[in-house]
Amino acid sequence: MKWKGHTILGLIMGLPFISSPEQIFLVVAGALYPDLDHEIKSDIVNRGILISLGLVLISLLVYILEPSYFDVTFLLLSTGVLILYLIPHLASHRGITHTFICMFVVSLILGFIAYKLSVFSPVVAGIMALTMVSSENILGKVIPICTLLWIVLYLLLSQGIHPLINLPHVYHYILPVAVGYFSHILGDCLTPAGCNALYPLNYKLHRWEAIVLIGMWIFLLVAYLQIKI
Repeated sequence: MKWKGHTILGLIMGLPFISSPEQIFLVVAGALYPDLDHEIKSDIVNRGILISLGLVLISLLVYILEPSYFDVTFLLLSTGVLILYLIPHLASHRGITHTFICMFVVSLILGFIAYKLSVFSPVVAGIMALTMVSSENILGKVIPICTLLWIVLYLLLSQGIHPLINLPHVYHYILPVAVGYFSHILGDCLTPAGCNALYPLNYKLHRWEAIVLIGMWIFLLVAYLQIKI
């Protein structure tokens, strides 16, 4: 599945949870991240490693030379970004980036980074997260899609329609990334090649397993909606 399919599937699955514009960008960021392990690796990943590694080294030098200026949060964020790029750099196509373990790790890191950046602006934080995992070509296409979708959602929310789940604080940023990431894994499982999402178990999920997971996803959403009502 190409980026268009992953973007559409991610937004469809993420719609019930979106309550603000930054979450739309985070859903798409999660949906696009796993494919950093191939086509655009040299375009994004290698550059990201160099920049984040430089920030980590600068932070460590500040700690050694001028401890009073050292900021542990900056070091954590820089290290998190470095990890985000090292994972696809070391991965083979549809390898570790297409697993539920990586989904958990990346959602925590990218969601936390967006949460910290939201002190400047939540929307800017969402766009920054999307920029970190998208090439310039793709970014120029998905941002208008996300913006248009938010206009539609804003009109719906203004009519009294509310998202199913609206978690506070850092979870507000982690959940959309996880939903988008989960949609990417499901999308690739629907293809003939499938993917080894259950790593370290050596078992590939294919079309039927993906259909079952989608069915469970829909059932849980409907059940939650019934309870909420």
